[in-house]
Amino acid sequence: MLDKTLSRNLWNGRYLFGGFVGLNIALSLLFERRMVREEIFGLDGNGGDMLKIITDLTDEEMARLKFVRRTTWHWKGMHRGDDGDSDRIQVQELSDREIEWPSEPYIEYVKRPPHDKYL
Repeated sequence: MLDKTLSRNLWNGRYLFGGFVGLNIALSLLFERRMVREEIFGLDGNGGDMLKIITDLTDEEMARLKFVRRTTWHWKGMHRGDDGDSDRIQVQELSDREIEWPSEPYIEYVKRPPHDKYL
């Protein structure tokens, strides 16, 4: 009995539900250009009205943080291959015990620096 009443009410309200779905699709297609292109990227592509970062830092402090992040990323002394692996058995120790260990070919990857986002 309840299933019949529920299904009848859904069938009678099909135009109302269809109207909501159609209105939602129409409004999303209508305002998509404004939301994506103008508010986020701006008319000239340099940023729109949308607030990007919420912070108490000044522009000088943000510039200093970005500079430090870029320099630490590109500084070769920061990236060592044995970071955090102090418990590993080294190849020298294996060769002292006459255990053959195949060496892997050296491959150097070109990494992109991280983005300057702080949130």
